[in-house]
Formats: sequence, C-alpha cells, structure tokens
Amino acid sequence: MTTPDPPATEPVGSRPAHASTPFDLTEPERLAFALSQRFAPHLEAAAAAVREAEQSLSRARERLSAAREVEARQEYRSDRLVFMRASVNEEVSGLARKTTPKNVRVAYRYLLDRAVELAAGEVKEYMSDQNSAQHAREHSVEACIQVEREASERLEAAHAMHGRVKDAEHAAHEGLAMMVEKLGTQHDPPEAP
Repeated sequence: MTTPDPPATEPVGSRPAHASTPFDLTEPERLAFALSQRFAPHLEAAAAAVREAEQSLSRARERLSAAREVEARQEYRSDRLVFMRASVNEEVSGLARKTTPKNVRVAYRYLLDRAVELAAGEVKEYMSDQNSAQHAREHSVEACIQVEREASERLEAAHAMHGRVKDAEHAAHEGLAMMVEKLGTQHDPPEAP
C-alpha cells in the first residue's frame, strides 16, 4: 500500500502570522485546499470500500473455517425409513396370509398404522433432505470456498479502485503544481483597488 506524500512545508516567514482560514491563504494554498476538499469524499468512499471488502473476506474465512469444523465432526446418518418400508411390506404379506375375518381386521389396522407412520416419515425425511441440501448449498465447505474466493476478488478490485482514486488525486496535484508554476512565471498586472 502506498503512503500519501507528506504535505509541502513552507518556511515560517513566508506566510503571514494571521493566515488561519482558507480565505487568508495564498492562491496556490487555496487551490490545494479546494483540491483536497473535492477529493476527500471520494478518497473516504474508496477507503470505506476497501475496509468493507476486508471485513467481508474476514467473515468468509471464518465461515470457511467453521464449515470445515462441522464437516469434520459430521457423523454418518442412516435412513431409518428403509426398515419402516420393509416392515410395511411384511405387514402386507402377513395380511395376505390371514384367514379369519378377525385376524384380517387386526392385521389391516396394524398395517394402516404402520403405513401412515411411513407416509409421515417419508414427508418429514423429504423436507429434512431439502433443508439439508439448501444448507449444504449455502454453508458447505465448497460454498464457503466460493464465497471466500469472491470476497478476495472484491478486495482486490477495491484495492485497485482505491489506487486509481489516489492516482486521480495525484494527477490533479501535478496539474495544480504545473499551473502554479506556469502562472507564477507570468506577471499579472496589478489589480486596481
């Protein structure tokens, strides 16, 4: 990062002692002051953009670290519905083997209860899978790596923009110095009071 040029210093006796406001300054000093005032909001906005990009990158790196920790602690999760599906299929087979009306009714009620539990479990598992997939798209290690990469690119772009703003200010200062030099070599006629 480049450091700003130090302000030019004048010998103590070159300015009047009462020069304390922009109106008491010499013309080149007033022009330099005006230039600084015009660039100040842009320089501050550029610096704020860099700070925001740095904070965004820091947050992205923290999320990536947290995602890696979660992934490392994650345990295998089996599908409990596999056993429920098999149980319902066995109940259907069992119902087919029943011969008495009473046993058929009891077996059917039991099958119905298990089938309803299975249906509720299927819906719940589907919703859970969808939520997990959404969470993975937003918070997985791969997603966090992508967010970090984008934040890094934004920081690089913000630094480049900040540099271009400083270059523009530097060009304006160079132009001011040239103008002051050129106008200083020409002698303006004294103004009438």
